[in-house]
Amino acid sequence: MGKRRKQRKAAVDRDVISRLPDEILCHILSFLPTRTSMATSVLSRRWRYLWEKVQVLDLNDDFLYTHDRSDEEAEECFINFLEKVVSGFNPLSKVRLSCRADDYGYRRLFEWIGSVRDRVRELYFSTRTDRMTYTLPFEYIYSTSLVSLVLDGNINIIFDDVNLDGKMFLPSLKNLELHIDYLNIDVFLSGCPALETLRVTLIKFTTREADFDLEAIHMPRTLKSLTFEERYHYSEVVTLKRLQLDTTSLEYLHLALRCDYKRILVCDYTNIKKACLDIWPKPRNVAWVPKLLGALCETKFLWLKVSTIQCLLPAPVLDIPDFCNLIQLQLDFEDFKAKLLIDLLHHCPKLQALKIYVLGSYDGEDNFYFYYLNPHKRNGWRQPRSVPKCIVSHLNTVEYRGYQNTPEEHEFTTYILQRGLVLKSMRIHAKYYFPRHLKWEISQALSEIQMGSSMCRVEID
Repeated sequence: MGKRRKQRKAAVDRDVISRLPDEILCHILSFLPTRTSMATSVLSRRWRYLWEKVQVLDLNDDFLYTHDRSDEEAEECFINFLEKVVSGFNPLSKVRLSCRADDYGYRRLFEWIGSVRDRVRELYFSTRTDRMTYTLPFEYIYSTSLVSLVLDGNINIIFDDVNLDGKMFLPSLKNLELHIDYLNIDVFLSGCPALETLRVTLIKFTTREADFDLEAIHMPRTLKSLTFEERYHYSEVVTLKRLQLDTTSLEYLHLALRCDYKRILVCDYTNIKKACLDIWPKPRNVAWVPKLLGALCETKFLWLKVSTIQCLLPAPVLDIPDFCNLIQLQLDFEDFKAKLLIDLLHHCPKLQALKIYVLGSYDGEDNFYFYYLNPHKRNGWRQPRSVPKCIVSHLNTVEYRGYQNTPEEHEFTTYILQRGLVLKSMRIHAKYYFPRHLKWEISQALSEIQMGSSMCRVEID
């Protein structure tokens, strides 16, 4: 064997990673689930107790649910395992816990959370239940050390018996993610003075355990990223006086609102980069949606969902702001509205990418054949008086999903193809029930159009 070959073999045989300092090895192990890092203890004496120095605890109970063990036994085993492992750990910085539990197990899990809340900087708790909802006592998440908190599951957080008196109960918290059933969000946010990232999904507006009247929601002014989704049942008729969004540092906004807000307080979002609006078309919401759009005029990416489009349609004269920095626009229609789209394009001079998605209020094969045989029923196309600036100077990508080949849609695509001087790609996704021969007809019709851009490629599927 040659000298170089021997040297290569010796390098392979040498355990280089074990020679790294404990700090580096523990940092590597911190990215692994705790059970995986524990398994490294069998590698050698060097690794035997190394996992105990890792300051991250990441546990999942899936491995305990087997055919030879009942759910109750698996739950008991996991909680005992959890308590035993935690007792042997050095100071923790991060805990990630994903499990399932019944009523008794929940109490023990919540108590465990209360015991570690002041020992960690990051806490993630995700639970899976049989549709039962459990109340997490507020005291168990009161912490001065938490920087990141994530709660996910059928959980209620109740404040009724707590005297807060303006206390900052999560003074260090910068990241908050709540995907839970119920919470008085306004009270909770009032105790988070340093919050920068907020993601909240609420399932219920009211609960029998709470006794309060929520009148307004005030978002922290320190926010840089906000995702706020209301998934209340349609039977819950909720009206609030005010939604306060004067968050001047905001860079990302995603609103999915079902409440009827009488007023909205906004500011000029000069740092905004992405915005997604899904505003339920309640009477009062319709009045302030244009105001919110005006405040978001500096955004680079804008996504208006079906409900928001429905808020804009009733306006006799729509005051659309100039989106001077917008480079990508996505619009979700129930039924395609070319006039609204053209009006928006007139106010997006630098738009590069346009995405259209049509759900179709008359979806299905029967309705398709009715409108295919009676195309005049849905022709709302009107030739624009002038060509939007972006079409001739910046627009290079168009994607259309839910295409039904109505006259209005065909005229619009023809208009874009003829006048899009820098257009590179137009991708059209026809409805799933379109037969192949009709897709071929669409392709043939579009291929006969005299395109304004020689480099444009049209794809139909």
